[in-house]
Amino acid sequence: MKKFTCILLILFASSHAIKLPPELQEYVDDLHRICIAQTGITDADHAAYDIVNNPHDSKLMCYMKCLMIEAKWMKPDGEIQYDFIIDTIHPDVKDIIVTALNKCRSIPEGDNLCQKASNLNFCLYGADPVNWYLV
Repeated sequence: MKKFTCILLILFASSHAIKLPPELQEYVDDLHRICIAQTGITDADHAAYDIVNNPHDSKLMCYMKCLMIEAKWMKPDGEIQYDFIIDTIHPDVKDIIVTALNKCRSIPEGDNLCQKASNLNFCLYGADPVNWYLV
């Protein structure tokens, strides 16, 4: 459950507002390393991501898909697990995340799962730009 809670915190929590417990931060760091390795992006690519001016950056879309699949937010067939996300959410951020997530239940499928993950990510940003950031 810590793994699932962690990704929720990562995608929605402002880095200034919420301090992750050490075990969750360790998992976040591991997840980031896994998805960097799987997708071939660099830390520089990740750091340069600009959701406002280039929300569907081709280098980052499959990284987002990796995050979602590794965290069980998305099944390998592309089905987004909304109920699972809500059921496993950390109570400290549940209200923030559920509100944003409920605004993103109807997103464009996209041409592939990478694009679908990017569409959800962009929707979540639009639903709550203050509390969003990418792990």
